[in-house]
Amino acid sequence: MFDKKSLYAAFSAALLLACLTPLQSAKALDLKLNSELIIEANPNIIMNLYLPSSNGVERWAFETGGAINSSSPAIGADGTVYVGSTDGKLYAVDKKGKKKWEFATGAAVYSSPAISADGTVYVGSDVKLYAITPDGTLKWAFEAGGAIYSTAAIGEDGTVYVECEDGKLYALKPDGTKRWEFVTGGGMSGKPAIDSNGTLFVGSRDKKLYAINPNGTKKWEFATINEVKTSPAIGTDGTVYIASGAERLYAIKPDGMKKWEYPLDKKLYGGNFYSSPTIGSDGTIYVGSGGSGLCAIKPDGTKKWKFDTDGIMIATPAVGADGTVYIGSADMKLYAIKTDGTKKWEFRTNGQIIAVSAIGPDGEVYIGSGDHKLYAIGMIHVNGVSLSKAALKLDAGQSETLQATIAPGNASYQEITWSSSDDRIVKVDVTGKVTGIGSGTATITATSEDGGYYKQCVVTVSAAANDNPPVPANNPPAPAPANNPPAPQSDAVSLTDIAGHKLGPEITKAVALGIVFGYSDGTFRPDGNVTRAEFASMIVRGLPSGEEGAPLNFKDKDKVGAWAVKAVRQAVKLGIINGYKDGTFRPDTNITHAEMIAMVIRASGFSTANDVPQTSFSDDADIPKWAKPAVSKSEETGIINAGDIGNGKFAPQAMSTRAEAASAIVRMLEVRN
Repeated sequence: MFDKKSLYAAFSAALLLACLTPLQSAKALDLKLNSELIIEANPNIIMNLYLPSSNGVERWAFETGGAINSSSPAIGADGTVYVGSTDGKLYAVDKKGKKKWEFATGAAVYSSPAISADGTVYVGSDVKLYAITPDGTLKWAFEAGGAIYSTAAIGEDGTVYVECEDGKLYALKPDGTKRWEFVTGGGMSGKPAIDSNGTLFVGSRDKKLYAINPNGTKKWEFATINEVKTSPAIGTDGTVYIASGAERLYAIKPDGMKKWEYPLDKKLYGGNFYSSPTIGSDGTIYVGSGGSGLCAIKPDGTKKWKFDTDGIMIATPAVGADGTVYIGSADMKLYAIKTDGTKKWEFRTNGQIIAVSAIGPDGEVYIGSGDHKLYAIGMIHVNGVSLSKAALKLDAGQSETLQATIAPGNASYQEITWSSSDDRIVKVDVTGKVTGIGSGTATITATSEDGGYYKQCVVTVSAAANDNPPVPANNPPAPAPANNPPAPQSDAVSLTDIAGHKLGPEITKAVALGIVFGYSDGTFRPDGNVTRAEFASMIVRGLPSGEEGAPLNFKDKDKVGAWAVKAVRQAVKLGIINGYKDGTFRPDTNITHAEMIAMVIRASGFSTANDVPQTSFSDDADIPKWAKPAVSKSEETGIINAGDIGNGKFAPQAMSTRAEAASAIVRMLEVRN
């Protein structure tokens, strides 16, 4: 609960802001309540956005250099989340909470970003509206006659509309030049609403709602009893809803005549009102009361219910697919409210929540807080992968595309990783297109992005009449008895495709030691994948000859090729190999970077028990906990380094290549010896 001192502080801040000019208001934004900024909300109206519901659990938090106040997050088509901060920057954050880029405007960003169909991001800061490309570079900047706290709206023809504190609505062409401007009698800080005919609706501090034709001429105006600092919302029947001061919610017919008005709670903030209306799928209008609550109003203008909180609700509500209403409060909480007005859950931050939430296609809720953080709340987990075929027959050179489906359909991670157990027999691209290469049998694996689920398709490839002799399935080129390294091979230096390769020296040494072999055509194919069975064979060839190994107890032990059984048994005996939680080994699945390094460190004999697992890789947070000690030890000993893979990443779930496998084993042996 707010104490009296806090209530008076909030009331004083609101009155002061109401009396100041736009530039003075900007300076007055230093006023604080509970150490958080009280500023004009910049509603980012979310209307008819019906997406799945969040579960109220924090998924990640991204910290900016300043408070996230009235800048509401916006979500790009690729899942990138954009949000502005009082540190003068617009941030682009990927769906896993990692920064993609930041764009410096030079002044605090109170405007919410808007995204056009081509991915351009529009955001206001000080007196400029910036157009920023999806990669974070400036496209253009338009200078207005006053501060821009509002959110841009984008028309069907690409026209960008933005309200300004100079009392003007600007219509800009996609290239940033002005198409026209419409002058009102007061400052504006909302987001224009556009109906199906292209009519624009904007509220102004001159106590009016304006309807503006697409050519910039006035269609009509509607007088309210107080200043309008909010954004309009448009119902399916064309009714326009607008909140004025903290006293009225108006429903206005498409011709500008009043349909009804609803009295709102005006305590605390008096004539200052910030929450914009949002419309549910059943026509219910949701709006912050101006005091400490959320009002639900029926389409006929009568009360449905009111939800009370301990803090001022000046944020704009957002509505999920199941009708759940999300709204932030000055009590530092985000509330999820059921359609009957009861609380579903609440999520606490360490700062006031003034902006509207953004809801992703997976039901995740994104919200900024005065504590400098952008929160991702809730996610829907993958619970399975299905594949269009379990078996496939192809001729060499023939292709067919497999279809993989993530369950449920609204899961947070929708991407599929494709891999082939032997790309000498069959290859698969990122779309699931499978192509026969040489005769034999190989397995295509479709793995969910989170790595928790997979499905496989066994592909049998028949040789064309003029093909070379077939390569036995799951048999490494030029096989040698497992764990019995052949004498150094003089043809190691004659491999035709490793010249200039950054791992060339290690590849040459690995071939010379008999750890891995080249192909009969003189190639090594450094970028080819390595299965788990193949890597087990490679790693034990580099170790001293040992016993027969331990019995295999894996559920899928029968899938281990005869050529690899002895090596896998030895790897189990040496503690190099661990199966999966489901009791399988998955011999034909390509090995990931994380799995490879874990096996290499086990083979090295290095202890990681007392290590503090830290790495310098840029994607350190993506490295699984079970693999991080091994990755840390590998980096410490020089078995791997940030330059091996590229971009300073370790890419734990990426498939290891033949070159990377050879290099890791050779470096491990050098350090071990």
